[in-house]
Amino acid sequence: MRKEVKIIEDMRKQGVIEESMKSISLWMSPTVLVRKKDGTMRFRIDKLNDVITKDFYLLPRIDDIFDQLSNNSWYSTLDLKSGYWQIKIWPEDKEKTAFSIGNEYNLE
Repeated sequence: MRKEVKIIEDMRKQGVIEESMKSISLWMSPTVLVRKKDGTMRFRIDKLNDVITKDFYLLPRIDDIFDQLSNNSWYSTLDLKSGYWQIKIWPEDKEKTAFSIGNEYNLE
């Protein structure tokens, strides 16, 4: 079994992805597995990144952030390991996230 198929099956079980009801999307991207520095593999699709206009924002200075937090008594942390999975997508934009691993793989 290709690693892409295992990753996709895991994402489907977690409810992160869903099968498309359309047979093809103009936004469809091929999948790529990229080896990270620690040796693990990362699932990647890039077509959307190539066609969107990127916004750039300056990061705030860390000492300014600490100054703003200094009088607060409650703090929170957020796990962003897979933060992009937590972003809701408008129904009309779902087709822009389409990807394919090829027709020869049955994910059922």
